[in-house]
Amino acid sequence: MRFIIREPKTIEDFYAIMHVQKEAWGMREEDIVPAHFLKAIADNGGVVFVAADEEGKIVGFVLGILASKDSKTYHYSHMVAVLPEYRGKGIAYRLKLAQREKVLRQGLDLIMWTYDPLQGLNANFNFRKLGVICRLYYRNYYGEMRDQINIGLPSDRFKVEWWIKSPRVTKKLSGSYPSPTLKDLENIAESVVETEVIKGIRVVENITLDSSSEVLLVEIPESISKVRDIDLKLALEWRLKTRELFEHYFRREYIAVDFISIKENNLRRNFYILWKTSLEKVLKGETPWR
Repeated sequence: MRFIIREPKTIEDFYAIMHVQKEAWGMREEDIVPAHFLKAIADNGGVVFVAADEEGKIVGFVLGILASKDSKTYHYSHMVAVLPEYRGKGIAYRLKLAQREKVLRQGLDLIMWTYDPLQGLNANFNFRKLGVICRLYYRNYYGEMRDQINIGLPSDRFKVEWWIKSPRVTKKLSGSYPSPTLKDLENIAESVVETEVIKGIRVVENITLDSSSEVLLVEIPESISKVRDIDLKLALEWRLKTRELFEHYFRREYIAVDFISIKENNLRRNFYILWKTSLEKVLKGETPWR
């Protein structure tokens, strides 16, 4: 099936975006961005794209606004979502590429957004496919959230940076900047999260806060939502221990630069790669493993 990426044309398109929000995240009605505000964003410097199937049904969207902080103007990408039955078809990736092209035409070089750092699929998409980096961690960013994905846990977030003009991102999107394997890192990286398998899920046991290694491996669960659905206490331990770890190493000027996801004994294992280096080196596309 073919999908068309386009900007919204009618008010019905904006109502369709509301429907995708509800179905993709299980959002309550009061949390959904309404059609009139979506249109206001699209008509006043924001970026809104939809993905439509061959029959015109809107199955996904991306939404962002013009932003500024500390004298830096950038694009803030607030939402990207695809209906559950249409995931795995590359739609979100195409939406992000369309967003990038329009933001480049606006004369900007940076797109930022937040996401839960313990959602492995999102981390894989953001780091491995798009080439984002992260230096910022926020505790309970949205307060208590009641949607199906986030309910029950503090809404901690990474705020990632997508430097859309950089050699790093250009190479990542062209396929000439592959993510490393664990073997690539075996002689240069230190693992700072100790885990074990309990109840069929991987849980965090201990974290290391005194590493002096230039490169760190930070393991996270396959999906914090899956852990929460099995055992809320174990999910909360993941949140609190990784919160402490990320805040600690970000303060010490480490940058999250990539992500590794592997299958081991039928269980998914996920690792962030943190590198203590300069932003300039990272954006040039330099790495410590090649």
